[in-house]
Amino acid sequence: MRELHRDIVLVVDDSPDTLSFLTEAIERSGATVLVAVAGDLALALVDEITPDIILLDAVMPGMDGFETCRRLKAKGHLGHVPVIFMTGLSETE
Repeated sequence: MRELHRDIVLVVDDSPDTLSFLTEAIERSGATVLVAVAGDLALALVDEITPDIILLDAVMPGMDGFETCRRLKAKGHLGHVPVIFMTGLSETE
């Protein structure tokens, strides 16, 4: 019997509201959602599971999304995984 492949989406965001909204929407599309509330947690998670795509909050306390992305991409097995940056900021500086 052929195994059904579900896309795996890693969502990295420190906002519970954003995580809830995105998780619900992505799961409705049939994908599996992995959640990390901080960059260091995302880095640990990808050592266990390789996602198909990463949605990454640019602005987080501690390690921001840009540093998280640099560290994710430094892991050889994630070089091909696309990263989409998200931000809740409504004003440009």
